[in-house]
Amino acid sequence: MKSEQTLRFTVCVAAVLVCMAEQAAAQATRLSQRGAATAQAGAKKDEETVKISRFPPPGKTAMVKTPEFNYSVNNIQPKVNRKQREWALFEVKYETSAKWTDELTFVYHVMTKGRDEQNKEIFSYYTTTVKYIDIPKGDHMSCVALPPSLVERYGEPIALALEVTGKDGTVLASEALASGIQLPKEWWRESAVMDKRDAAGNPFLVRRTGLVDRLKTPFALINPDDYEVVQ
Repeated sequence: MKSEQTLRFTVCVAAVLVCMAEQAAAQATRLSQRGAATAQAGAKKDEETVKISRFPPPGKTAMVKTPEFNYSVNNIQPKVNRKQREWALFEVKYETSAKWTDELTFVYHVMTKGRDEQNKEIFSYYTTTVKYIDIPKGDHMSCVALPPSLVERYGEPIALALEVTGKDGTVLASEALASGIQLPKEWWRESAVMDKRDAAGNPFLVRRTGLVDRLKTPFALINPDDYEVVQ
């Protein structure tokens, strides 16, 4: 009888211990899940997001005259060109949400339209990449430009596109505008646009170089604090 009571007591104790172990495991699982959710929420809160808040339309509004600065320097030759020339200037305003963003890469695509010596329409394509580093949270500016000589020779911009990618190559923001021409949304990726040829086999778009970051223009001296370090 005594042995039977002892056995029952042992079984009860074992059952209680098993129940307590199950409750402890369940509580640990809940705490682990809660911690993971909190960490995920924290990571999401500090996620790198980019918003393009101002994107310049192509066309006449992109044309800007060369800035003039007052200076006092001896033995400098007077101006040769008395006419103030015009640049195609593309100023983009963007916002970042993370406290610090390691780097952002801006890839610009520009299409221009002009006329050749035979008064035939010519279309040109330019692209350039600008990488900014150590970007704090807030509003910033990015800017590229076509020099006056290219605009005068090959025409003014009719389409502008931009893709912003993060450090891992993920596209964080993009924008595209066209004026006076019908183009696909991502026309710079479309073979029907980039590789199009006329009946004589001449390319619709001529790829050219010359689209430059603002640091290579006179505009580099204007509002420098709005721009981050270019790598």
